[in-house]
Amino acid sequence: MSDNHAEPHDGEGPNHVDPWVQSQLSAHHLQWLEKQKEVVNPTELLKFALAEWVIRHPDQWFGDANVGMAIRSALEEFIVRHKEEFISTE
Repeated sequence: MSDNHAEPHDGEGPNHVDPWVQSQLSAHHLQWLEKQKEVVNPTELLKFALAEWVIRHPDQWFGDANVGMAIRSALEEFIVRHKEEFISTE
């Protein structure tokens, strides 16, 4: 993946998730990230989620996974694995 999406665009704060990344996530994922924004930077959460996912699924990451699918899968697993540590959306 290129680094094109790493820098925030003008006027976007540090808690902003890149629009391309947002487009890869479900409404549930976006709602969950928005809720966490009260206490944690959502971009950092996505980094942690993807790092965990790559460690747990190296064959997929280095195989046929595309970045969008990896981001969705990573965040879904992260939410389930860490649900007691974060603010519930329910």
